[in-house]
Amino acid sequence: MSFSLRQTGPVKIAVFLLALVTLFRLWYATRIGLVADEAYYWLWAKHLALSYRDKGPGVAWLIAVGIKLFGNTVFGIRFCGVILSSATGWLIFVLARRLYDDRTALWCLAMALVIWEMAIGSILMTIDTPSVFFWALAALLFWDGLQNRKLSTWFWLGLAIGAGFLAKFTNGVQLICIGFFLLWSKEHRRLLFSPQILVMGAAFALASLPILVWNMQTGWVHVMALHSRSGVTNTFHIRPGQLLKFIGEQSGVVSPLFMIGMVVAAIALLAKRGQDLRTRFLLSQFLPIYALFLFFALNNAGQPNWTVPALVTGIIFTVVFWRDLAARAPIWRRIAGGSFIVTALITVALHFLPFVPVPRNLNPFRRSEGWPDFAAQIQAARVANTADLLLGSDYQSASLMAFYLPDQPTTYLPPAPYGSTQFTLWPGYQVTPATRALYVTWDPQDPPPSLQKQFANIRLVDQFWSHDRGDPIKRACIYLCTQ
Repeated sequence: MSFSLRQTGPVKIAVFLLALVTLFRLWYATRIGLVADEAYYWLWAKHLALSYRDKGPGVAWLIAVGIKLFGNTVFGIRFCGVILSSATGWLIFVLARRLYDDRTALWCLAMALVIWEMAIGSILMTIDTPSVFFWALAALLFWDGLQNRKLSTWFWLGLAIGAGFLAKFTNGVQLICIGFFLLWSKEHRRLLFSPQILVMGAAFALASLPILVWNMQTGWVHVMALHSRSGVTNTFHIRPGQLLKFIGEQSGVVSPLFMIGMVVAAIALLAKRGQDLRTRFLLSQFLPIYALFLFFALNNAGQPNWTVPALVTGIIFTVVFWRDLAARAPIWRRIAGGSFIVTALITVALHFLPFVPVPRNLNPFRRSEGWPDFAAQIQAARVANTADLLLGSDYQSASLMAFYLPDQPTTYLPPAPYGSTQFTLWPGYQVTPATRALYVTWDPQDPPPSLQKQFANIRLVDQFWSHDRGDPIKRACIYLCTQ
């Protein structure tokens, strides 16, 4: 009986913990406003397609499910994100349990729940949510496939990587991670040229088919988008400042203490346990993605969330390494335990910041604040100027207006070259002599030439700061455009 309790106890604890966290996240998700990207992806969900200019279709499809169930609300947009975030925690627990033991798995789950990027990100519905979920699922399937060699497991592995690729192109790097492991692991090297690899590749291609078809239909828009976002639009330069920015931002989104612990663990395990199968497996899902973005960071730091899928196995080998050290000497136990407690306390505190008066640069949710007031002031301008057309200066302003205005109207961007924005792939607007358009931008600036060609008269009619609880949040300007 005692053996049975030891085996089932941690699973029950994990299930209870995840259920409690999920309920909290579902409640908390309605306490803060949308960030601009969420509103943008909501627009995608209202224009369902095989893919989109900036990303694959995964996030839009998930939001479409949420708003089908719960309407065009913040809860509807974020519902699937919260569920997938909790499911990711479960997958990390299961993978750690299969690789090591129950106690290690519980610590891995605990670490996943308090890492800042994963804790805060679990509330939002962005591309990272499905990306990390499918990365974790694929890592688990890959480990199973190494053990049983079943073609069906490798087929599901390819589908999981492909599903992640539909959410975030970074997930395609997982194929490189698998190849890296097979090259590194002599006993598995023959799998590089095997039916298993062919089945996995075919399944990945099948799952990725929507993106291929969409690009064929739109003239390979993704090539244009990826080139512009890569940071290597002209000549690749070595910029030490960008590399330091990348390192600082990685520490800032994970937690400096955890990031140091993860780097130390990776180096030590690589040096001392490189022959251990489990170590090779975990590092092979971590090192390639960090190596790739470290390389790009020599020129451009990019976004700190680009590396988040690597945390799936990074969490596990970090826990394994520091638990081993803690078992050897009390000093390491105190260091590891203190780091966890400090990070967990900060994570809890971060959730309170939207509700207490703190400097905005200390609030991780600052991008979600002020939008109801922003929309209220634009609505007042609509009424005062009898406007029948709404234009934003960028996808953020257009998307936030579309969601937060009371009638959730269709919004547009000024005319731009085909493929330069997602809005150029959707139906545009028509201008007549009676058209009265409001153009909303963040700062006073001359409207773009394409808008000046459409309207003979463009004048500033309002400029304001949106507020949240009395604090100024974001400056906006409204121009009236008429013939």
